[in-house]
Amino acid sequence: MNLYGAQHHILVHSNAIDAEAHQHTFIQVTIALENHFQFEVQGEIISTAGIVLNSNVTHRLQGSGQPLVLLLIDSTSSIAAAFKQYMGKQAYANLPPVDSKKVAEFIKVRLPQIHDAECYSLFLQEFMTLFQLDYTPPAITDTRIKELIQHMKDCTDSEHSIRNYAEQFGLSSSRLSHLFKENTGISLSGYLVLHKLQKACYLIFQGTSITEAAVAAGFDTPSHFANTSKRLLGMTAKDIRKDSVFLQVSSLH
Repeated sequence: MNLYGAQHHILVHSNAIDAEAHQHTFIQVTIALENHFQFEVQGEIISTAGIVLNSNVTHRLQGSGQPLVLLLIDSTSSIAAAFKQYMGKQAYANLPPVDSKKVAEFIKVRLPQIHDAECYSLFLQEFMTLFQLDYTPPAITDTRIKELIQHMKDCTDSEHSIRNYAEQFGLSSSRLSHLFKENTGISLSGYLVLHKLQKACYLIFQGTSITEAAVAAGFDTPSHFANTSKRLLGMTAKDIRKDSVFLQVSSLH
């Protein structure tokens, strides 16, 4: 499995994605790199090579054994807004076969070439272009938000409370959340969920035990991390193998 950790989404390339019926607050984009996969949406079973799913929609993904690329996107972000426009008012949008094949071929060629944030940024912009969507990363101008992001990146403790972060900067929780959204285009609460998940995955990839990684990343319990991983990534914590690859590609870092 390859996992790419960006500021407003996680991209997973794996052949072990298999999730029971659930829903979450993220926009989800799933692309098959070879064969069609089974995707159940609100009780309807679809055979597809690519699908964009809206937030809070009950779904089940059956992709174990098939190479898939999964994007989980913070629903408050500007990139999510672009995909919402792509879907219109529908719960999901099934990609036409020609478009799915084009996107899959692009991913197979470009994904292995990514080795840093700059490469990933170009990849993401070209990926969005294939959907005929515009995306321009927001510019961070507030030094407090830059400092906060760096602090979260470098943190070694397990405390990830918005209230504690706000106190460090002499701000209210609501004011800090407003500034973060204004500067990054995503919610602070959504960013923290992705941050904790990325941190836990990174530590596991480095050989840390699942229990220690979960606590260090800020999850209440190892089972909380396991449930979050299964719900969002479609994989158990044990599926996040030590020999997998994690790459931090956030332009915020």
